[in-house]
Amino acid sequence: MVYIVKNNPTVTSESEEMSTSDKKPLIPSSHITVKVKNQDDICVYFRIKRDVELRTMMHAYSAKVGVEMSTLRFLFDGNRIKLNQTPNELGLEDEDEIEAFGEQLGGFSFFHRH
Repeated sequence: MVYIVKNNPTVTSESEEMSTSDKKPLIPSSHITVKVKNQDDICVYFRIKRDVELRTMMHAYSAKVGVEMSTLRFLFDGNRIKLNQTPNELGLEDEDEIEAFGEQLGGFSFFHRH
């Protein structure tokens, strides 16, 4: 399940609220919060499961920003994310950032005059 978080969440655990003598080792959560940022620095936050394909998050982002999924490209650490990849496969951690870009058609063309 994908949750859209409108503000940057502050995550605190019970162990952070305990006294230092009562602290227990933190168990990694099955969920992480990731930030998806576009070219205009507009961010949308998602709370996602570590072992679920990112396809769901990508479609939710597409719907949220009102852009066709087929025109978007998602990157993490400069590498394009495939629909069937999971956060675990990519090594995504809590609070990591994914970049969303609109597909650019065409490219540079150099015309030489004779």
